[in-house]
Amino acid sequence: MKVSGSILLDKRGAFPHVHEHNINYAVDDFVFMLEEASKCKDKLYYDSEEWELFHAHGFNQKNDYWKGARSIAYEKLFLSSNRLFTPLKIVETDKFENKPTPRTLGGFKCVGCPKSDYIYDKSTIDKWHYQWFWNNPDKIDWSNSVNDIFPCYDKVIEILRQELQKLKGNPDSISGLEHLEKQYITSVDIDRLSAQEVVSKFYSLIMDHKAESGERISYAKEIGSKICELNYYHHEQELEDLNKCNQQIVKIYSIKRDNKYQFLSIDKKHGRFELCDNKGDHLCELMFDGTKVENSQEANHSILYINDWERTCHK
Repeated sequence: MKVSGSILLDKRGAFPHVHEHNINYAVDDFVFMLEEASKCKDKLYYDSEEWELFHAHGFNQKNDYWKGARSIAYEKLFLSSNRLFTPLKIVETDKFENKPTPRTLGGFKCVGCPKSDYIYDKSTIDKWHYQWFWNNPDKIDWSNSVNDIFPCYDKVIEILRQELQKLKGNPDSISGLEHLEKQYITSVDIDRLSAQEVVSKFYSLIMDHKAESGERISYAKEIGSKICELNYYHHEQELEDLNKCNQQIVKIYSIKRDNKYQFLSIDKKHGRFELCDNKGDHLCELMFDGTKVENSQEANHSILYINDWERTCHK
């Protein structure tokens, strides 16, 4: 999902401020950040002398600037056939505040760099991108979604695939698996399973073997919450509190599309999702990948007090 934001290289995170013993790690992190920025069409800018000199020296490998440990930065940032480090200079008449949103600061991780609103590696730029879509659901690209439930469908499948990988590493972790099921999970190449196979095996080998008591509820809450949060759904604690009288609802998540809410709650019995519309009316039950479960119209899975929640929480 493309962000196309703007990153200002902060002078406090300029290369001269990186400790000599940390150069290798700092440059590696910075390269990973640049790769992610390139994928998402983010643009880099600079307005300080430190970054201007760093950029200018990149065209001259013989410059004394690149002697010693600094040669690491040159090799990883300027010798590549497809150079990622191509920042644009900002002049007085073209301020960073006028660049496309979202905007943030970036640079190398070093002593003195900002501790917030600052990116320096893949994890920090991923968090920045995520926060942007979480705060701006109208910017989310739904073209790769399945059944209009999860915009990041690939992340859903990856979560379920990882659970199968864990089981493969320890087949005895699930009580009740039969010999053939254990034989299958230990021999199958999980990375080669299709999305549909991953979902099917996740339920037949893991979820269906969880006890219907606290074990399944706890596990469903863990995996379901992770899926929702990675797809920009908001956990609605206040709405949960209003619905405490409904024992069928464990957790409630929402996302806004075209100025209307779409609600997901976690089903306690089967380890699935319950989908509700903008009014809280129950629509259907879904597998964890968003696939509809047929004949799943159940009134007691509707979400109540939507109007009260919108009024008191200013939604």
